[in-house]
Amino acid sequence: MTNHESRFPGTSNDPATHQLTKRQAARVAAASGQPAEKLVGRTFAELDAGLRLVLDPHIFAFRRICGRVVKTDANGNELPVPFATVTVYDTDVNLLAWSPLGSQYSWFYPFGIRREVLATVTTDECGRWCVWIPRFDIDHYLRWRLERRCYLTWLRRPSIIDVLREQDVIPDPDPGPIHVDEHLLAHASRVLDAHAIDRLRPLARAARLGSPVADSSDALARPAFRERVAPPIAAAAAKALASGLGERLAKRVGRPHEALAKLDLSRFFGPFLKCRLVATPQWTTVLDIPDLTFEVTQDVNGDGTQEVIYSEGLFDVRWDAGSIGDVVLHASQIAITSPSCNVPDVGPCGEQAILFASNYPLQVPTDASEYHDANTGYALQPNRPDVDGIPGGARVEDAAAPFDGSFYLIGCAEKPEATHYRIHDELEGAVSYLNGSYGPLTKVVGGVLQQLLVSPVDGQWYPIVPRSAGWTPVGILAPFSGAGNHLHGFRLEFGQQVGATITAMPSDPLSLVNVHVDTTPPDVEVQALEWRHPDSSPTWSSLSVGNCPVVVRTTASRIQFKFRFRVSANHLRDFSVSASGCGAVAPTLASDGRDGLPILAADAAAHWHTDPDDNIHVRELYYELPAGAPAGCYHLNVFAASRAFAPTAVVGGAPADWYIDSAPIYINYNVAVSVQ
Repeated sequence: MTNHESRFPGTSNDPATHQLTKRQAARVAAASGQPAEKLVGRTFAELDAGLRLVLDPHIFAFRRICGRVVKTDANGNELPVPFATVTVYDTDVNLLAWSPLGSQYSWFYPFGIRREVLATVTTDECGRWCVWIPRFDIDHYLRWRLERRCYLTWLRRPSIIDVLREQDVIPDPDPGPIHVDEHLLAHASRVLDAHAIDRLRPLARAARLGSPVADSSDALARPAFRERVAPPIAAAAAKALASGLGERLAKRVGRPHEALAKLDLSRFFGPFLKCRLVATPQWTTVLDIPDLTFEVTQDVNGDGTQEVIYSEGLFDVRWDAGSIGDVVLHASQIAITSPSCNVPDVGPCGEQAILFASNYPLQVPTDASEYHDANTGYALQPNRPDVDGIPGGARVEDAAAPFDGSFYLIGCAEKPEATHYRIHDELEGAVSYLNGSYGPLTKVVGGVLQQLLVSPVDGQWYPIVPRSAGWTPVGILAPFSGAGNHLHGFRLEFGQQVGATITAMPSDPLSLVNVHVDTTPPDVEVQALEWRHPDSSPTWSSLSVGNCPVVVRTTASRIQFKFRFRVSANHLRDFSVSASGCGAVAPTLASDGRDGLPILAADAAAHWHTDPDDNIHVRELYYELPAGAPAGCYHLNVFAASRAFAPTAVVGGAPADWYIDSAPIYINYNVAVSVQ
C-alpha cells in the first residue's frame, strides 16, 4: 500500500450510525435472549443503553478492515483502481467440494448463496478503502471455523507460504522467518507458477546481513494463485455430472437433488489446500459458511452508472490471521486505473523544475543534494559500495547507481502565460523530445468519474495540467523508457499556443538534469568445470558445461569440483555462488586449503563492489560432495546483479530513506552436473 496521504480520501461507513441487519440481530438475540425482531434496525448506541447488563461490552466494538482494489496489467503490475464503490456483504454460502484423488487441492462449486449488505464504502485515488465491521461478526466468522475440524485452514485462499509448507519446500516445524534464496526458489518452482516465482525472486537478491525479513513475510503471505485455476475434471465427466450422474452425486453427498439441480460446473473457486489432519472425501458439501464477500463497481464509461468490476469473491479475508492484512480485490480488465499511485506528493507548484524520477529525488542543479548527482547522473544512496567487498560489511561511501530504464519524470511545469511544455532528452550530442502519453488522470465531478489521457501535441508539447484542476495523480511530466547504458540529459522548456501553433517561449532554458540509465544485465562466462576423487587421485577431469554432464563415480569416496568463471557488468553490484542438490545434501565450498587446494579469500564466493570501477572478476572455486552422497543432479548457480535500481520503489522515512539494496536487473547462471 502506498505510504502517502490521500488527496481525495474515499468514504467509509460510520459505526455510530450502523443499524443491525436481520442476520446481525439474530446473532445478538442468541447472545442476549432478546427477540431478534426487536433488534433489527437499532444502532449500537441503542443496544448499549438497553443491553449493557446482559452482553459482553466487546460486542459493541468495531474492527476496521482495509484493502485495495487493483487491476493487473500484462506485465503483472497491480495498478490502483480509483473512485470505485466497494459493497461489503454478510454472506452464507453452500459449497460442493471436489477433492480429486492423488491431488493436494480441493475445488468448490457454490450452489446456494444468501447475503445482506453490511456497508458501502469507496476507494480513494489509490484504490484504497476501509470498512468498519462489528466485532461480534468477526468473532462469528472465526468461531464457526474453529468449531469445525480443518475448516480454518481448508476454507481460506492459500498463500505462497501455505503452498510451500504443504509441498514440503519449507519444512515443519515452523523454522521462523523464511530466508528466500536460489535453492528455495528452485524447489518452489515445482509447485508455484512463474508469476509467483517472479514475486519472490527479489527477496533472494536482497538477502544480506541485517536486511529486514518483513518484506519476505509480506511477499510470502500473498495469494499463491493470482487467478482461479480450472479443476482437472474431464469434459465428459462434467457433462455426465450435469445430467444423470448429478442425481447420484446428490445422494452421495446427502443433499436433495433439487439443491444441486442448478449447479454450474463452470462456476468454481480454487484451488484450495486439502486438510492434512483428516481424510477429505472426494465429494462433500460444506453448508452455511459465514463469510464477508465484496462487490466492486465503477463508472467505466462516464455515463454516471457504475458497472460491476469485481464480484464472486470467496474467502478474501483470512480469518486465521492474528491481524487481518490488506484485502486485495483484483478487478476485471474493464476497470479504470490510475497510471501509478506510487508517486511523490510534490505539493503546491513552486519553481519550475524536474524534481523526481518516479519516487527518487533528483538534484536541481543549483541546489545541493544527498540523493543525486546531476552531473554524473548517478543516484548516491541505493546500492552503496562495501569497504572490503565482503557482503554485509560497512558501507560509508556514496553510491554510483544508475537508474533502470522505466520511470516517470515528476515535478512542476506551471508557468504564467505558458500553455505547454516539452522535455529535451539529450543523448550523446543529439537532442530529441520525450513523447509518451500518460494517464488516464481521474477525478469525480457531480458523481461522474472523468478521465484525462495526456498526449503531447506534435509529438513533443505536453498540455499543462494545473493542480487546481483537481486531476490525480499530480506532478507527472512525462514517462521515460530507455535501453542500454547511457547518460540522458533532461531539460524542461515552455511553450505558448496561439491558434494552432505552439511556440517556444523566449526565456532562459532551465538547467540540464542528468540521469544515467543502464538496462544491461551482467554477463557470466564459465571458463572451466572439472572434477576428481581427491582420496584416490589428484588429477582433474574436464566436464562440458552444457547439457548436464555426467560424473561416474568409481568409488563411494568424496568428489571435488573445480569451477572457474568470469563475471562482468557495466555497473556490477555484487555476485554470489550457491550450490544445491538432492534433498539436504549439496556441494559445500572448500575454502580451507584441504587436499592441496588454495585457501580462498573471504569474498571468493560472494563479492559486493567496493567502488564504481569494481566491475569485473574471475574466480576459481572448489566444492566438495561428501562420500555416500546420493546419485542425482547437483547445481552451481552464479547470481550477478547490476547496480541499477528501480526508482519506482516506495521507501519510508521523512526525508525519504533510499539507503536500500535494489536489483531489478540481474542474471542467474546455472550449471547442472549429474552424479551417478
